[in-house]
Amino acid sequence: MATDPAESETRHVDAVCTGAMSVHWRGAERDREMQDDHGFIWDAMLRTAALDLAGLTVLDIGCNQGGFLRLVADRFPIKSGCGYDPAAGAVDRAKQLCAERPIEYVVAESLPEGWTDFDVAFSHEVLYLLHDLPGHAAAVRQALRAGANYFAVMGTHDRNPLTARWQRELAKTMDVPPIYSLD
Repeated sequence: MATDPAESETRHVDAVCTGAMSVHWRGAERDREMQDDHGFIWDAMLRTAALDLAGLTVLDIGCNQGGFLRLVADRFPIKSGCGYDPAAGAVDRAKQLCAERPIEYVVAESLPEGWTDFDVAFSHEVLYLLHDLPGHAAAVRQALRAGANYFAVMGTHDRNPLTARWQRELAKTMDVPPIYSLD
């Protein structure tokens, strides 16, 4: 395992972009820290969605260690939650932390086959890693019930002044998709 966080991050992002599985996004401890740091964003996502998730089925795309779905399950009596991520170690940790919540986590790079009938879907900082954004959108649409929403939060886009520099650095070591436009 690499000790340099940048090496760990690059290895996982490269795994997402090239189709190879990875153990963690940034290493087990850095994943935990990242999860802790994202709580305020997840809270904002839920406030923005302004949905009562009680009794609903919730999809988390790019679940990492499962913190978002645990937050949802702790805040709302959801029917069920399902999360997927290509980082096997992170998903294993999500399963360990799940306790008795009605949540399933799986290792997958894209929407698992047979996952359908979700009432709502969420993702946070996932879209910028995907080469086939239209394919992803079509798969999520197929997985959602008619009229359901997909809330995708992404700060890595063409209007973020830091994105171009960050992507140039990543592109030195991996195959990243182009910077997406908010349009």
